[in-house]
Amino acid sequence: MTLTKILIHKHITKTLKTLAMLWAMLLPLCSLAQNSNEKKIDSLDIVLQNHYASGASDREICTILTKLYNLSSISQPYLALEYAGQALQIANSNEDMPAQADWHQKIADIYFEQKVYYMAMENYLMAYTQFKQLDMKRETAYALLNIGRTYFIQNVDEVALSYYHQSENIFNEINDREGQARAKNNIGSVNLAMYQYDKAEINFAEALNISLETKDPQLIAETYRFLATLYEQNDDYENEAKMLEEAVTRFRIAGNKKDIADVYFSMGEMNYHTENYVKAYSDYQKAYNLYMDLDRFPDIASVYNRQGRINYMQERYSLAKSMAQTSLSMSEANDWLIQKAEALLLLSDINNALGKTDSAYIQLQRYTRVQDSLFEERKAESFSELQVSISTKEKEKELALAEEKLNRNKLIITIFVIIGLMGVVFMVYIINNSRKTKKVNEKLTSQNEEINHQKAEIERQNIDIKSSINYAARIQNAMLPGTDFLKKHFTDGFVYFHPREAVSGDFYWFSEVKTERPPTLFRRKDLQDEEEGKIIIAVIDCTGHGVPGAFMSMLGDALLNQIVNFQKITQPDIILNELNKLVIATLQQDTSQNNDGMDAAICTIDKINHQMQFAGAKSPLLYIQNNEVHKVNGDLKSIGGMQKGNDKNFTCHTIDISTPTTFYIYSDGYQDQFGGNDGRKFMAKRFREMLADNSEKPVETQCQILLDSFEEWKQDYIQMDDTTVIGVKI
Repeated sequence: MTLTKILIHKHITKTLKTLAMLWAMLLPLCSLAQNSNEKKIDSLDIVLQNHYASGASDREICTILTKLYNLSSISQPYLALEYAGQALQIANSNEDMPAQADWHQKIADIYFEQKVYYMAMENYLMAYTQFKQLDMKRETAYALLNIGRTYFIQNVDEVALSYYHQSENIFNEINDREGQARAKNNIGSVNLAMYQYDKAEINFAEALNISLETKDPQLIAETYRFLATLYEQNDDYENEAKMLEEAVTRFRIAGNKKDIADVYFSMGEMNYHTENYVKAYSDYQKAYNLYMDLDRFPDIASVYNRQGRINYMQERYSLAKSMAQTSLSMSEANDWLIQKAEALLLLSDINNALGKTDSAYIQLQRYTRVQDSLFEERKAESFSELQVSISTKEKEKELALAEEKLNRNKLIITIFVIIGLMGVVFMVYIINNSRKTKKVNEKLTSQNEEINHQKAEIERQNIDIKSSINYAARIQNAMLPGTDFLKKHFTDGFVYFHPREAVSGDFYWFSEVKTERPPTLFRRKDLQDEEEGKIIIAVIDCTGHGVPGAFMSMLGDALLNQIVNFQKITQPDIILNELNKLVIATLQQDTSQNNDGMDAAICTIDKINHQMQFAGAKSPLLYIQNNEVHKVNGDLKSIGGMQKGNDKNFTCHTIDISTPTTFYIYSDGYQDQFGGNDGRKFMAKRFREMLADNSEKPVETQCQILLDSFEEWKQDYIQMDDTTVIGVKI
């Protein structure tokens, strides 16, 4: 080893030892920094209350509310929402539309950062509508960028792209160079997500040219960072490094510590992937110093994990463990799942390298549980994506209908004016001049053309609405399980799923819950083989059908995943009890006027012990053994809805399935369908007899009989409700 390398190595070792002594002090310091920020907020809040009490002007109060919003928006986002809500209320009372739009945008920003995308979208749309009414074109264009950003973060790329292009068109119209550059950067980011690297490079290059023309260091730096992402995705680390260096230089000129820190963190990531650990460690340390100044504690925890991983790679296990434990402590105190998972995995790797396999296994188990929590969080985000995809389209539909109503009122006024003019023209015609009749006819022709134009516009809007609903249906269908699950676990089975409209208030749900074996590396000798799982099958009938029913069905799907797959509850009556509590809590039914609910049938099959448990909320179970038909009624109460209260207890029925068994669970849509020669309901008894009579036939035949019988009975009557039937042979 050369003298230079020895000196560098000694310097790094000394630095790391010094840092090791500081790690134990960091949590109290972080806490003090947080307390300092809270004291500022508390102090300003007292000023705010005094302003209210003394009758200060709305302008003075809003100045304090803005400061409180800025202080709390990162550390206490939901407190920031409270302050923003107060400011919005003042703006509403003063009918100050520019301030209303501005505060809607601020509220949307908080919801966006908290991943409550449907609320972010609602407020962005409100801001957009108000800016548009005020003819504030620049602000309107930025609102469109935010709407597109909300779609983009949830991978709805095509829709995001359309909003970005709308925004770009407005920026081009008003010749706003900064806006043009930002729109092109956003368009390029969608190109990147769609792997259209050539298009992305063109858009980023055009954005860079415009940015350099504006001489705005912040905008130039942001564009360089987009280009760095492009090179990173193409594994062009040399050009990525150049772009990041350019970005950090411009961010320094702009004085933006947050972005400087993020770029240094990106540099650390790049150097880590290229195994330049000394440089990576240095970059992470630069990011850490800035994050400390900014009180960015989640990012600080991430830096500890990254530097700990580098120490682990270089076999400095003691220091690596200290960093991982510090990150873990911070993450557990604040419930930061990503940082917590990284720290646990690092601790597991360290203990495994030290030969402490039991400790490594325990940490790996904890890591797995955190990953499960992250999965549930992402599942909730997926549900939120549906909320944005449907709820936002509903909002857009409302805006379109409002414009249509305005146009219709204008048309009515125009017609009355025309009628009046016609009377005048007719009198003038009688008295003096026949030429006026020709002018009236010309006006009528013009009006007819306008009416035809509006008719075409309404038809186009209807097509857009149908497209939105069909898109929602694709999302809903993608989340429904396939029949392969039934055929994998049972002798055979079928699903008859026939919604009334494109989207459904009915849904069905399958899951297998079993004890997981540890990975082979850490499996202890005394652990037994994996147990056979319990199979849970459910049919849920939500209040309503169509789009409202689909919202409830998505809520039910998410809650069942939480109860069964996350909380590991498998007994059907307890599942229904928990589902009831969560529906009431989620929809705030104890305090709101919401009465939506669900009927449900849930079966849990334990094939090892030859038992099936059933619980129902207004939905029955039909099963057949030894050619005998048995019906088990569910409890006469629904999930949530009118019968509010968290104290519902459902009944669990246990059935011996040691002999061949066929069972059916279903919603009430089939038996309630009107039809036949007399226009009456199909009825439950006829429905059960049809299932029993055909139970020995192949499942494909049974499913076809259900479809044919339904259509034959329905005739020309409209379908009344969604229909779902599941049949299983054990």
